[in-house]
Amino acid sequence: MKVDVRCKQCGQHARLDVGAPAAGQPLEDYLHLVRERLLHRPSFECFGGHVELRPPVPGFWEVDWGTLGDE
Repeated sequence: MKVDVRCKQCGQHARLDVGAPAAGQPLEDYLHLVRERLLHRPSFECFGGHVELRPPVPGFWEVDWGTLGDE
């Protein structure tokens, strides 16, 4: 599955691959884990190329969860 993401610093957009739930895992549970990971895992570079040393959400990524889909 992919979701649209925008960097708040440089303004670049990307379609980020967030993986897929395991067989039998509810989508809501999987997305909760993805959101938690994005809140706590430091990122060192955004897709725009500049360096950040803080978690991507809400630090510098704006995720449009309404665009979540396979394409």
